[in-house]
Amino acid sequence: MSTPELSHEDLKLTELSYVKINALLLFMIVPLSIIGYFLAVSSEAMFFVYEWSFFILLLVSFFLAIATLLIYKSSYKWLSYSILAFDLQFAVFGLFMGPYTVFELFFVYYVCSFIALIVCMVTLKKIRAFRFLIGVLLIVTGLLTVYMAFLQSLWGINWM
Repeated sequence: MSTPELSHEDLKLTELSYVKINALLLFMIVPLSIIGYFLAVSSEAMFFVYEWSFFILLLVSFFLAIATLLIYKSSYKWLSYSILAFDLQFAVFGLFMGPYTVFELFFVYYVCSFIALIVCMVTLKKIRAFRFLIGVLLIVTGLLTVYMAFLQSLWGINWM
Protein backbone atom coordinates (compact mmCIF):
# COMPACT_ATOMS: atom_id res chain seq x y z
CA MET A 1 0.00 0.00 0.00
CA SER A 2 1.50 3.24 -1.07
CA THR A 3 0.26 6.65 -0.21
CA PRO A 4 -0.97 8.78 -3.08
CA GLU A 5 1.26 11.71 -3.77
CA LEU A 6 -0.13 15.16 -4.21
CA SER A 7 0.93 17.06 -7.25
CA HIS A 8 1.61 20.74 -7.40
CA GLU A 9 -1.74 21.25 -9.13
CA ASP A 10 -3.58 19.53 -6.25
CA LEU A 11 -2.09 21.97 -3.77
CA LYS A 12 -3.04 25.15 -5.63
CA LEU A 13 -5.73 27.28 -4.10
CA THR A 14 -8.76 28.05 -6.20
CA GLU A 15 -10.68 31.29 -6.15
CA LEU A 16 -13.31 29.66 -3.97
CA SER A 17 -10.58 28.72 -1.49
CA TYR A 18 -9.41 32.33 -1.32
CA VAL A 19 -12.98 33.50 -0.64
CA LYS A 20 -13.48 30.84 2.06
CA ILE A 21 -10.19 31.75 3.76
CA ASN A 22 -11.14 35.41 3.66
CA ALA A 23 -14.58 34.67 5.14
CA LEU A 24 -12.96 32.69 7.95
CA LEU A 25 -10.58 35.58 8.60
CA LEU A 26 -13.55 37.92 8.91
CA PHE A 27 -15.31 35.52 11.29
CA MET A 28 -12.16 35.50 13.43
CA ILE A 29 -12.99 39.08 14.40
CA VAL A 30 -15.58 37.77 16.89
CA PRO A 31 -13.28 35.64 19.09
CA LEU A 32 -10.53 38.23 18.74
CA SER A 33 -12.92 40.92 20.00
CA ILE A 34 -13.88 38.74 22.97
CA ILE A 35 -10.20 38.40 23.83
CA GLY A 36 -9.83 42.17 23.36
CA TYR A 37 -12.69 42.78 25.78
CA PHE A 38 -11.02 40.63 28.44
CA LEU A 39 -7.73 42.41 27.86
CA ALA A 40 -9.43 45.80 28.18
CA VAL A 41 -11.16 44.79 31.43
CA SER A 42 -8.52 42.76 33.23
CA SER A 43 -5.22 43.99 31.80
CA GLU A 44 -5.57 47.34 30.10
CA ALA A 45 -1.83 47.60 29.52
CA MET A 46 -2.07 44.56 27.22
CA PHE A 47 -4.87 46.02 25.06
CA PHE A 48 -2.31 46.90 22.40
CA VAL A 49 -2.06 43.15 21.67
CA TYR A 50 -5.70 43.18 20.61
CA GLU A 51 -5.31 46.36 18.59
CA TRP A 52 -2.32 45.04 16.64
CA SER A 53 -3.93 41.61 16.14
CA PHE A 54 -7.05 43.33 14.85
CA PHE A 55 -4.95 45.48 12.50
CA ILE A 56 -3.04 42.47 11.15
CA LEU A 57 -6.26 40.47 10.67
CA LEU A 58 -7.88 43.27 8.66
CA LEU A 59 -4.69 43.85 6.68
CA VAL A 60 -4.40 40.17 5.72
CA SER A 61 -8.09 40.07 4.76
CA PHE A 62 -7.68 43.24 2.69
CA PHE A 63 -4.63 41.94 0.80
CA LEU A 64 -6.22 38.53 0.28
CA ALA A 65 -9.28 40.17 -1.26
CA ILE A 66 -7.07 42.31 -3.52
CA ALA A 67 -5.09 39.21 -4.54
CA THR A 68 -8.33 37.41 -5.39
CA LEU A 69 -9.42 40.34 -7.54
CA LEU A 70 -6.11 40.50 -9.39
CA ILE A 71 -5.64 36.77 -9.91
CA TYR A 72 -9.15 35.67 -10.85
CA LYS A 73 -11.63 37.31 -13.19
CA SER A 74 -14.89 35.48 -12.50
CA SER A 75 -18.20 36.04 -10.76
CA TYR A 76 -16.65 35.74 -7.30
CA LYS A 77 -14.92 39.06 -7.79
CA TRP A 78 -18.02 40.75 -6.36
CA LEU A 79 -17.52 38.82 -3.13
CA SER A 80 -14.02 40.22 -2.97
CA TYR A 81 -15.35 43.72 -3.65
CA SER A 82 -17.80 43.42 -0.78
CA ILE A 83 -15.11 42.05 1.53
CA LEU A 84 -12.83 44.96 0.56
CA ALA A 85 -15.58 47.48 1.26
CA PHE A 86 -16.34 45.83 4.61
CA ASP A 87 -12.64 45.80 5.52
CA LEU A 88 -12.41 49.51 4.75
CA GLN A 89 -15.50 50.23 6.83
CA PHE A 90 -14.26 48.08 9.72
CA ALA A 91 -10.84 49.73 9.62
CA VAL A 92 -12.44 53.16 9.97
CA PHE A 93 -14.60 51.76 12.78
CA GLY A 94 -11.41 50.56 14.47
CA LEU A 95 -10.28 54.17 14.71
CA PHE A 96 -13.01 54.70 17.31
CA MET A 97 -11.59 52.06 19.64
CA GLY A 98 -8.47 53.99 20.49
CA PRO A 99 -7.80 57.24 22.28
CA TYR A 100 -7.06 59.20 19.10
CA THR A 101 -10.64 59.52 17.88
CA VAL A 102 -11.45 62.72 16.05
CA PHE A 103 -15.05 63.93 15.82
CA GLU A 104 -14.85 64.53 12.07
CA LEU A 105 -14.17 60.84 11.50
CA PHE A 106 -17.84 60.06 12.14
CA PHE A 107 -18.70 61.25 8.68
CA VAL A 108 -15.79 59.34 7.16
CA TYR A 109 -17.25 56.23 8.78
CA TYR A 110 -20.72 57.02 7.38
CA VAL A 111 -19.28 57.40 3.87
CA CYS A 112 -17.39 54.09 4.16
CA SER A 113 -20.49 52.42 5.58
CA PHE A 114 -22.61 53.73 2.69
CA ILE A 115 -20.07 52.43 0.17
CA ALA A 116 -20.01 49.03 1.89
CA LEU A 117 -23.80 48.92 1.91
CA ILE A 118 -24.05 49.71 -1.82
CA VAL A 119 -21.35 47.17 -2.75
CA CYS A 120 -23.03 44.45 -0.65
CA MET A 121 -26.42 45.18 -2.24
CA VAL A 122 -24.93 44.90 -5.74
CA THR A 123 -23.18 41.69 -4.69
CA LEU A 124 -26.47 40.24 -3.44
CA LYS A 125 -28.00 40.86 -6.86
CA LYS A 126 -25.08 39.41 -8.84
CA ILE A 127 -24.01 36.41 -6.72
CA ARG A 128 -26.00 33.34 -5.77
CA ALA A 129 -23.24 31.62 -3.76
CA PHE A 130 -22.20 32.84 -0.31
CA ARG A 131 -25.32 34.93 0.17
CA PHE A 132 -25.12 34.19 3.89
CA LEU A 133 -21.73 35.91 4.05
CA ILE A 134 -23.10 39.01 2.35
CA GLY A 135 -26.10 38.91 4.69
CA VAL A 136 -23.81 38.78 7.70
CA LEU A 137 -21.76 41.68 6.34
CA LEU A 138 -24.95 43.70 5.82
CA ILE A 139 -26.20 42.96 9.34
CA VAL A 140 -22.85 43.88 10.89
CA THR A 141 -22.72 47.06 8.80
CA GLY A 142 -26.17 48.03 10.06
CA LEU A 143 -25.33 47.27 13.69
CA LEU A 144 -22.07 49.20 13.54
CA THR A 145 -23.80 52.17 11.93
CA VAL A 146 -26.46 52.22 14.65
CA TYR A 147 -23.68 52.04 17.25
CA MET A 148 -21.81 54.91 15.62
CA ALA A 149 -24.97 57.06 15.46
CA PHE A 150 -25.56 56.33 19.14
CA LEU A 151 -21.94 57.16 19.98
CA GLN A 152 -22.15 60.38 18.00
CA SER A 153 -25.31 61.44 19.82
CA LEU A 154 -23.67 60.66 23.17
CA TRP A 155 -20.75 62.91 22.31
CA GLY A 156 -23.19 65.69 21.63
CA ILE A 157 -22.41 66.40 17.99
CA ASN A 158 -25.27 67.97 16.07
CA TRP A 159 -26.72 66.04 13.15
CA MET A 160 -27.44 69.22 11.20
